[in-house]
Amino acid sequence: IEVDLYKKPIMRLKNTFVILSCLLLPTILNAQTDVADINNDGILNILVIGTNESINNSAETFSPDQISFELQSIIAADTSITIDVNIVAEDIYRTNIVPTGIGYNSPIDVDFYCHSLVQYYYWPDGYDTRIENLKGNNGIDWDYVVIGADPYMVSKLPGYYALGVNKIAAKVKEGDAVPLLLMMWPEDETLIAHFEEFTYRASEGAKVQVETIPAGLAWENLPASKKDTASVHPTPNGAYLTAAAIYSYIYDRSASLSQYVYDDQIADIVKSTLDFEANQTHYVGERVFMSPFKNCEITDTTLIYNHGGTSTENGILNGLQWVVTEAQKTLQYGETPPIHFNYGRSSMGDTHLYTIDPILFDFSLGYPLQDNPNNGMVSMVYGIDKRVSSSDVETDLGVARHMINQSELPFGRTVPIRTIAAQLIEEFPGIEIYSDTWHISTDLNKAIAAFMYTLLTSDCALENEIEPIDNTSPEWRTWMSHKIGYTTAWTLMYMEGLAPCYNTQLSTVNHEDSDFRLIIYPNPTSGNFNIDLGYNFSSVKVTINDLNGKQIQSKTFHNKQLLNLSLKQPTGIYLLVIESGDRKSTIRLVKE
Repeated sequence: IEVDLYKKPIMRLKNTFVILSCLLLPTILNAQTDVADINNDGILNILVIGTNESINNSAETFSPDQISFELQSIIAADTSITIDVNIVAEDIYRTNIVPTGIGYNSPIDVDFYCHSLVQYYYWPDGYDTRIENLKGNNGIDWDYVVIGADPYMVSKLPGYYALGVNKIAAKVKEGDAVPLLLMMWPEDETLIAHFEEFTYRASEGAKVQVETIPAGLAWENLPASKKDTASVHPTPNGAYLTAAAIYSYIYDRSASLSQYVYDDQIADIVKSTLDFEANQTHYVGERVFMSPFKNCEITDTTLIYNHGGTSTENGILNGLQWVVTEAQKTLQYGETPPIHFNYGRSSMGDTHLYTIDPILFDFSLGYPLQDNPNNGMVSMVYGIDKRVSSSDVETDLGVARHMINQSELPFGRTVPIRTIAAQLIEEFPGIEIYSDTWHISTDLNKAIAAFMYTLLTSDCALENEIEPIDNTSPEWRTWMSHKIGYTTAWTLMYMEGLAPCYNTQLSTVNHEDSDFRLIIYPNPTSGNFNIDLGYNFSSVKVTINDLNGKQIQSKTFHNKQLLNLSLKQPTGIYLLVIESGDRKSTIRLVKE
């Protein structure tokens, strides 16, 4: 079926059999509508986030507009729902002309663009209003927020996608709405499994509870005759399918029960897909997809580095010397192999750049040069995604995309100094990210260094959280700088919002008689939780039982230290049984 424009199907009553069936539905459906109204304000408010512009000019998007229309149509025509319905589409794409300069260049007006969830979160224009809107404090108290994204981010930069999901979902939860992560699908269906893994990794590894809507898997299950084509993505059938998936998740029934006529077969396939996928395993083992943010896993106690010697590199070096010392390791300069890494800027001339040379360097870390400080406190926050054009490397994702497009992987890694700076500014409003008329501040250098150290080693240097007696003190800023650098790297590497070194809700179990040394967090949990085994196990089995001994789920992990699990059962107390060889531990888990 070739479709160039969306066709909005008219609403009409279905045949008499369906009408009678709806009239005879049990009264429990009305009770379910009350459950859907999370905040009990008499209105079902749903925000659907997506994008109409990809960061890759030739790639497909995933528009929220027609999805929102279809969802509004389905719910409005459901005769069992008596509350008002308000579905709003939010396009994350933004652009602005901002005065900026690189290096010592005088400020010039430059086009900046927003494509990622992270840049959408931090985009300076309307920042306060947008954050309050996500929390439901800007005139609409959301019940659900559906999080879509640029499919290119999921495919090529999955860790960065996960960072954005974590940022947005955390704000949504502050307002007591339910964040739902939309599993999209690419036009190339051979990549659907790829999208499945990364969407579920992002949701199950999130810092707050996030549920996945597997629309992409429902699309995969459609017969070929139902997979229409169009000049937009998702297609008309795809938009209806996605809306039906959101509806089915909220109401636990097929959209075919609504009086909105589109395609009952699609609706029923969607519902059966959601039922089947609820307890399936969607990925196994470590994430192996190569990206500019993949962990390097250097285990040596002496880290050997090389750089070109610019003042910016020396400022970062001061931070590296600090963080490596805190980690009780050694940092050493080297000119001949073996050299663990070199680092340098991504542009401005032919010297002092990061160097891809696997004969000399195991890894090469590139960063975009900082903006001129005359405008940098603002333009640095704009410069996360893209500016000027797709070939511009003076943004965080500009460097990352350059590494992808120039085939610099698996040796290249990106240091997203603007993303790190944005988080410092968020944590400390008014903080200076410059130390003088050009150089980066000590706080930002330490945060960058903590990111680099974690990217290289998967380790952290400061494990103990300090009390915020004075959150303007240098000690507190140093601790937060490390935390921001470390947790950012962890999320980009592993797609996990919960990093082992910084979690306020930890259950630590030390079973000396079995050699397990376990950390379970968070416990109590709202659904998603993690088990840190203390070190890597070749095989470990985790079984969850209820207090009557009934097995809820069982899963085996291979070559893992950090396990990510999700418990979708009702609130209560459950028993975790963890086994590896002759080792066995039983731990109580509380589901809130």
